[in-house]
Amino acid sequence: MSFIKNLIAKHKEKKYGKGHRLGDTPTPPVTTSRAPASSSQSTSSSKNEAARLAGEAALQRLQNLNKPANPRPVTAAPQSSKLEMEKAIALKDHYFGKNEVVDNVSLKPKVKIYFTSSVFQPGERYPIEEVEDKIEQNLIQNLEIEPILISVTLLFTANYKNKEKLDKCVEILNKFVDNIINNPNEEKYRKIRLENAIFKEKVYSCKFADMVLKKSGFTARTIKLDDGKDDDVFFFEGDELEKLENLKSALSIGEAVVPELDRDVKVLRIRESSRMNDFSLSEEFYNLKIEELKKEQALRNEAVERAGMLRTKAMRERDEQIELRRYNYSIIRVKFPDDFILQAIFKAKEKYDALYELVQNSLSFENIPFELIGHSVKKPNGNSGLMGSNLAEVGLVPSALLYFKISDLIDPNVKNKIHFYLKPGLLEKAENF
Repeated sequence: MSFIKNLIAKHKEKKYGKGHRLGDTPTPPVTTSRAPASSSQSTSSSKNEAARLAGEAALQRLQNLNKPANPRPVTAAPQSSKLEMEKAIALKDHYFGKNEVVDNVSLKPKVKIYFTSSVFQPGERYPIEEVEDKIEQNLIQNLEIEPILISVTLLFTANYKNKEKLDKCVEILNKFVDNIINNPNEEKYRKIRLENAIFKEKVYSCKFADMVLKKSGFTARTIKLDDGKDDDVFFFEGDELEKLENLKSALSIGEAVVPELDRDVKVLRIRESSRMNDFSLSEEFYNLKIEELKKEQALRNEAVERAGMLRTKAMRERDEQIELRRYNYSIIRVKFPDDFILQAIFKAKEKYDALYELVQNSLSFENIPFELIGHSVKKPNGNSGLMGSNLAEVGLVPSALLYFKISDLIDPNVKNKIHFYLKPGLLEKAENF
């Protein structure tokens, strides 16, 4: 398992330092630089040609996919009516916001949220109510590979949501260990009383703290006190102080294995009858229930009407903050000019940068700037104006449809050589939509 191997390597590096073979000579750092677009056109051209051929081969392997519908000519609306429509939409958005709460009535299955982890096998994923237990079970199954290291990982994983309590637990464990290492012949330091108020409240109450002690050389036993009463303790026996050194090292690099949102990346091939804006979301996407959202929206609309359709900047900012707390996740679709859609799930508080990076890593070509355009974007200033903002802040929750557009600065001849936008590996998995 790659996670366990990385954890062991990190532990060894912490304990012994970075290793080098005898006779090794230092390797000079590799400097990379991005070549200007003008000097890399031939390389880009060959890559595009390879991507084109691979894309065509991938499409031939697609089964049961309808041929893409021929694009229909679009008759432009008169300029005056178009401007009036834009003004009306802008006015409505200004006063009432862009997100309407509607019932998700759809024949399509609702989009569900799943989580994965670095300790899982590829493709393994679970809903939020199961994933944390699955992570712990996975670590326990691998406990004997590195008992101290993995038990500490379990301690961090099970208690990371209460950082203050976890930090205090680690601090006290380090004190116990230091006392034994610095006073190896003092028996009193080898005993940790379970009824000790500090230990009981700050350490023993943390899940897997007892496992950490047992895997580090402590045994649970009952001893007789001077007054004849029984006392339950953890007792460190023997002279294997190296175990305690390993425990200190593991505690110093300890980190939690936290659930990671499964992006559930999909490529959809548009059919003539498809509705690109048809999102069917489960309640996990919302921080409130649908009924509560609709009630809240109705109250806000009434308040705006009573105020005579006038809102101050402070009122708008307050409403924006409310909007940020409404949603947990967002499903985003990016439509490409060749009628394919890239779909993925994000956390509402994730940065726009994560979306841009996902699209960038999915392209069949490199070093060609692009933009993601959409009507729901609240800050339509191009990618540079969106970087650093989270998806909720820019209006891309709980769902959004964006359009992929290559920068106008790119030579049209370069654009014309692009036949497929997404990587062949993604096109092979395309689904009818």
